[in-house]
Amino acid sequence: MRPQKFRGNVFVANLPTGYTDAQLAQAFDRFGIVIAACLARDSATGETKGHGLVDLAPTGAAERAVEAMNGLEIGGRRIEARLADPTMSLTVPQRHEPRGRDAPGRPPGPRPPVRVEFRTPARTRRP
Repeated sequence: MRPQKFRGNVFVANLPTGYTDAQLAQAFDRFGIVIAACLARDSATGETKGHGLVDLAPTGAAERAVEAMNGLEIGGRRIEARLADPTMSLTVPQRHEPRGRDAPGRPPGPRPPVRVEFRTPARTRRP
């Protein structure tokens, strides 16, 4: 199976040890719709490397996020946030899904990127 590549429009570096994909997504949530957030991981241990990518929408959200987040302190560390190069990507480790009804739960290891989906409520017409 070919490894998946994750691309985002914001690169974030110098994140604290133990930071998660979900925390990264939450940190950028106020700037727009976080389509996904993914931290780089060591392929052997699954430990995070302290940097990652965030994919934000709509257009302009990435620029606003970089402006506000670059130099911000998170967990005692001053993070670096910048627009990601379009060729930048992270390899997302593949998980093998259990087969059959008696298969055990997911194997331990790195998690795929967190996908956060927000939907705006449908507008209602007023009489």
